[in-house]
Amino acid sequence: MKFNKKEKRFWKTKFSFGLNNIPEEIEHLTFRDEYLTNEELCFITSRIKRIERLDLDSTSLDDDGIPCLLEMDYIGELRLVNLEITDKSIASLLKLPSLKLLHLGSTKVSCDGVLKLAGLPNLKELFASPEKIEKEKLDEFLKRSPDCELTINSKPYSKIDYGF
Repeated sequence: MKFNKKEKRFWKTKFSFGLNNIPEEIEHLTFRDEYLTNEELCFITSRIKRIERLDLDSTSLDDDGIPCLLEMDYIGELRLVNLEITDKSIASLLKLPSLKLLHLGSTKVSCDGVLKLAGLPNLKELFASPEKIEKEKLDEFLKRSPDCELTINSKPYSKIDYGF
């Protein structure tokens, strides 16, 4: 696959390996608090196919960038804290069955979005911070995903603990 000028510049400024040495697999990749655009995320996912832990917290990504993740074969942990993403991203996230941990803190994902994420078969930990707490939807998530720990607004959530 050829590199366009913009992608070439991206790889040269963000990474120390040469263009011909971009790995297909990386253990941990973080862009936390860095300027990373939707287009740049697509550069990454078109070349790197497996990442155990991908940290995109506080970047410039939004709902339009999340579908780029579908180019990957595997993501174990995905951190999307403090991004401009909404329930619109849920359909794409549901197509990432390898996710074990998903952190959506300080996003605009609602309890409806949280409930839909019960469709992720391997999810063990989910963090979210919906603006409006809807206990029945969160309870239903736990019912559908009994092996997943749910943390809402930085507090562990369980059916019997309505401390909100």
